[in-house]
Amino acid sequence: MAVVGVSWLTASFLPATRSLHQAVLVVSLVAFPAGRVRGLSRWLLVGLAVPVGFGLLPQIGVAAVFVLVALLVLIKGRDTATGYPTVAAIGVAAVLGASWSVSRLRAEAFDPSLALVGYELVLLAVAVAFPVAAQAVIRSWARLADRLLADERLAGLEGFAVVLGRAVSDPSVQVFRWHDANAGYVDERGRSVPTGGDDRRWLTVVDADGPVAVVAHQSPALDDPVTAEAVAAAVRLAVRHERLQHEQQQQLAELEASRARIVVAADRERERAAIQLRENVGMSLELAQAELSAVRNAAGNTAAVGSLDIVVSELATAQTEIVELVAGVPPARLGSGRLQEALQALARRSPVPVSVTVATDAASDQDIEAAFFYLCSEALANAVKYADATRIDITVRRVNGAMEAVISDDGRGGADPTGSGLQGLADRLATLNGRLRVESPPGAGTTVTAVVPD
Repeated sequence: MAVVGVSWLTASFLPATRSLHQAVLVVSLVAFPAGRVRGLSRWLLVGLAVPVGFGLLPQIGVAAVFVLVALLVLIKGRDTATGYPTVAAIGVAAVLGASWSVSRLRAEAFDPSLALVGYELVLLAVAVAFPVAAQAVIRSWARLADRLLADERLAGLEGFAVVLGRAVSDPSVQVFRWHDANAGYVDERGRSVPTGGDDRRWLTVVDADGPVAVVAHQSPALDDPVTAEAVAAAVRLAVRHERLQHEQQQQLAELEASRARIVVAADRERERAAIQLRENVGMSLELAQAELSAVRNAAGNTAAVGSLDIVVSELATAQTEIVELVAGVPPARLGSGRLQEALQALARRSPVPVSVTVATDAASDQDIEAAFFYLCSEALANAVKYADATRIDITVRRVNGAMEAVISDDGRGGADPTGSGLQGLADRLATLNGRLRVESPPGAGTTVTAVVPD
């Protein structure tokens, strides 16, 4: 804007340059606020400034050029940068058009001196407002990084680009991260992105280690160095955040896989131990009990018979405990709908009446059916031992493509969902991307619900 003033003063001793300040003003408004001209339409207006500067256009033609400047800024401009140049161009066009109209329509009432004073006042207002408006726009853009990082809609570089586009009123904004293996920029799906080749502008973001990302845009806001650096800082943080999230997701996936392997290994070891107890210890106890019973029946000594009765009773108790222990371990072959038979076997051994309902389409793989078996076994044991339940209902069904198991009782309620047993079941379900919900209001029974995607 200082150049406009110098051009205006130059006309005082070089009359041939009396229109030069108007050409400079056209370029200043088109390039506001960063001082750069981008885009074909803006360059066309800069081209129109040439005949304006040489005084080749009549006054009404100059006014028309300023009207075109205002229209261009309104159509092509972005965010807060549109206000000042639009008002300034309309003001100059209005005073030029008004003085021209009065001089043509009412020549007798036209006062050239008054028209000149009005024109100079408009130029003065435009000159004074220019630095104020430019600083206001630049400050607004400088706060861009804080606004971007504080936006809760930020999710990955695609989400970052959406928020950035809204901040600078440019929906075409895209952000592509640098990929070392490709030695170039890639999109969210890992596809290579060639830079250049279209009318977009490219803001390259780097750090001490090299390229970080590139921002494709059409906004003049990023022509300002302060704004560009603010956006670059926000992009660096967004890329770093995305990398950390990716690393955390990888670690979480590895942890889940490790936990799943531990669960499977524990299940296999538990099944092996159950088979050994059932086939070796259990059978040995059964044979010992049968032999002692035969000896007892053949013994004639009353004292010996009493002692043998005690031993036989202890063997029977041990055998019952082994049966109960093995009952909590699922059969070696679950899956393909065998869960129903295993649950019915659990129900038959329960001292409390248990209703088992398994939908015909509720068949799944071994891991899911084993998880549901352990869940039902734990819930049954809790209901019998702690809840004083008189009835237990088990329902297994398929809901919206997922397997669901619901175990409810009419006990005293008040179960602790954070207890070791239920927490262990929740961890088991988590390895299958499932979830566990426990509802146990005091005095109203307990309902345990497990849902696992299948």
